[in-house]
Amino acid sequence: MLNENLLAVWLRLTCVIDNHRLAAAHAAEERLPFNEAMVCGLLAQASDGSMTASELCRQTRILKSQMNAILRSLERKGLISRQRSRTDRRQVELRLLPEGIARFQEGHRQSVAIVDRLISEMGEEKGRLLLPLLRQAADIFENMEA
Repeated sequence: MLNENLLAVWLRLTCVIDNHRLAAAHAAEERLPFNEAMVCGLLAQASDGSMTASELCRQTRILKSQMNAILRSLERKGLISRQRSRTDRRQVELRLLPEGIARFQEGHRQSVAIVDRLISEMGEEKGRLLLPLLRQAADIFENMEA
């Protein structure tokens, strides 16, 4: 029964968070779908500002065909660019364009506001207790075989 209760709370939490993201972005420009926002976030955090599609697939565990669709969508929206690698012409580097950086930062700001509200309601002490449990759950899931 613990497994069913954890799953139910997990699903409820993800739906509520996504609904808050939708509501926060409703008045702003078009909200990026979750996977597009995640890819923009990874590109924004890349050490040299670029990544390959293969690297993105590895980090997100998104299938190559799905990643290609995400990248085409981001490119159509003018948020990313593709450029052949100078060191390995077989590889294509993906970079966020200024509009992509702005859209990512706005979405990130909205997500942080949601978490700030959680901390405000829950209290910092409970938030600090929750953090290592969530980290441990994320680590466990990351290390599971698909």
